[in-house]
Amino acid sequence: MLIELKDIKKYYHLGDQTIKAIDDVSFTVEKGEFVSIIGPSGSGKSTLMNILGLLDVPDSGKYLLDGLEISKAKEKELATIRNKKIGFIFQNFNLLGKLTAVENIQVPLIYNNENNNQSKQRAIELMKKVDLEGRENHIPSQLSGGQQQRVAIARALANQPEIILADEPTGALDSKTSQDIMKLLTELNENGQTIILITHDMNVAKKAKRIVKISDGKLYE
Repeated sequence: MLIELKDIKKYYHLGDQTIKAIDDVSFTVEKGEFVSIIGPSGSGKSTLMNILGLLDVPDSGKYLLDGLEISKAKEKELATIRNKKIGFIFQNFNLLGKLTAVENIQVPLIYNNENNNQSKQRAIELMKKVDLEGRENHIPSQLSGGQQQRVAIARALANQPEIILADEPTGALDSKTSQDIMKLLTELNENGQTIILITHDMNVAKKAKRIVKISDGKLYE
């Protein structure tokens, strides 16, 4: 099992009020799965994404990633695991505006201590993989939204992560471009990539092989 959550809880405190953002969630993902987690705003899906992506830690319960319990890991350990095992795709791309497409893809590689020549070659190969050959030296403002998201996908793949965590990856795109991005994600999954997709859109969620719904911090399959 690649991911196993056991009785995960996460609370937020607002004054005297305690809010259960994640309420006793148990959830598994096997290697090679394409899973969508769908829910409206305020359902807890962003909190769950942050826990799955090691950007936040649960208040109780266990999180096993590839057999390793990481619920109690320190921030430095979490950062190392996150960089090696998880690639992130965000709704608003999160590209660095002054860097070229290739340089944006290089960022996680350099963080992982690869030298510039190696990381540049890997980035160029990934540009080809996402059909952006010839756009290597374009900065984000010179690219369309769909092209920027392709760069973001290439960046997510840079360290060959076991998991791609996609948070509303089509949320800022028109319908045709959204279809193209989902087709690319489907192709990646068909080649063995594990993908967890967070969305509020059932049409997008249906592209996954398995749909999990979240409401009031609880998961329903």
